[in-house]
Amino acid sequence: MPRSEKGKVTPWELMQAFDADRFGADIFDSAQQSRWSRAIFLGGLPYMWRMARPVLRIVYDLAEIRPGDRVLLFGESLESCGFIADLKELVGPAGEVESIDIQEDARNAVASGKRDAGGRLGTFRYDYTSETADGAFDIVLNLQGVQHSHDWRETGREFLRVMKAGRRLVMAEIVLGSPEQLWKIKSDLHLQHLIDKLYAPRGFTLSDYAYYSPVDLERAFAGLLADTGNLEWRGLEVFWGRKP
Repeated sequence: MPRSEKGKVTPWELMQAFDADRFGADIFDSAQQSRWSRAIFLGGLPYMWRMARPVLRIVYDLAEIRPGDRVLLFGESLESCGFIADLKELVGPAGEVESIDIQEDARNAVASGKRDAGGRLGTFRYDYTSETADGAFDIVLNLQGVQHSHDWRETGREFLRVMKAGRRLVMAEIVLGSPEQLWKIKSDLHLQHLIDKLYAPRGFTLSDYAYYSPVDLERAFAGLLADTGNLEWRGLEVFWGRKP
């Protein structure tokens, strides 16, 4: 049975025989526990982004999308969250939306335990646009693709390279593992129990995820973007700036 951080007993280990009487003996199967803990996250992004529609409209406004624009859309679960359809409507028939969905790469990076030099889990190099021409897009919109970059200074330069001057880069993430989120979880015993139960079979904790705060992104884009700003709503963090 996997142990939580510092070898503490996990909620799975404290289940009793009468629990199996009601739910079946397979609740004690560690392979099933691991499967369930992963499956519970499926469908999460489309569900959460539907709840976040009011903020998503603000994100689109911040991007200053115009009919006829060529937009690079980057991130996770892009079609199921409705981003692609939204943007195609905004740019109209004369515009174009090119999407790069990193969901499977991100899942694989986490599942394999890949970490960067700082120990952050699930990060990798964003080299998806290495063959894209300079200034190929009017706008770069990154929706749910913040936490997996291994280096936002490098990635930021690349995103801005493929953008036209004078336009906005906007990035939004429903975060996992922020200090505020961890504090909220630890302040409530029920929440702590549920999170511990989800992550014990996975061999890592919520705090192992890479997390880039608005301050981190501001630092990474220093000298690269003008008129930067950020907002937060229920764990959804948005960062933006204009390419000089």
